Amino acid sequence: MKKILAFIISLNFALMPAYCTISDDFADSSLDKTLKIKITSQKSVQDDFVQNSLDKNLKIRTYKYSPVVDNFGESNKNKNTAVKKYGLVQETLPKINEQNKIQRKIVITDINSGISVPIKICNNYSTKDKFDEGDYLDFKTTKEVLINQKIYPEGTPVKARIENVSKNLSWGVPADLVVGNFSIDNIPLAGEIEKTGANRSLWLKPCVICVSLLFFGAGVLLIPIRGGHAKIRTSQIYTLEAVK
Repeated sequence: MKKILAFIISLNFALMPAYCTISDDFADSSLDKTLKIKITSQKSVQDDFVQNSLDKNLKIRTYKYSPVVDNFGESNKNKNTAVKKYGLVQETLPKINEQNKIQRKIVITDINSGISVPIKICNNYSTKDKFDEGDYLDFKTTKEVLINQKIYPEGTPVKARIENVSKNLSWGVPADLVVGNFSIDNIPLAGEIEKTGANRSLWLKPCVICVSLLFFGAGVLLIPIRGGHAKIRTSQIYTLEAVK
């Protein structure tokens, strides 16, 4: 019995919105108590512009064209005539005092006329080693050189700095290495070493595409193959220039 009573009460709560009366404001304003549409009186709209522009026969009024005449301009148009005069204009430039003249000196250095300094690295270097940009590498001379009237024997230390280094990547992208800022006994040397590893992307990308087409996408297994490392060997000799 309790379940039936609870069901009836919950059903009444569910149907409670249906008991509300619905009112229509538009119907209340447009209908009277007898549920008939109210008759409203029509108001005529007057257009002042139409009333002023039309005559009694509802035709557009025509007006005579009367041009505007500027009496002041007509009376003075021949008095202020432009006067044209032609002449030569001479420009006098100030004289330059020889004592205050500033001359810029330009020094041209021919690197080809410098002193050749052959060098090689002290230890084998590769981009897989833990070196970053800005780190220094140790080189040494391979023969005796004369710079600024000073003799530097074979094996004199030469400092260099890693200017740019990029690691090898997948898809066979090789590593790049740029070494510069060479100096011997704090004397700068002109020259730069650029190294690039083995570029395996030339054959790796076609292989990935062909193997993927033949073996249902198995070529993606070759994508992690990296390019070669940039290396500098002790057997390689490089020539720098020392300006005279």
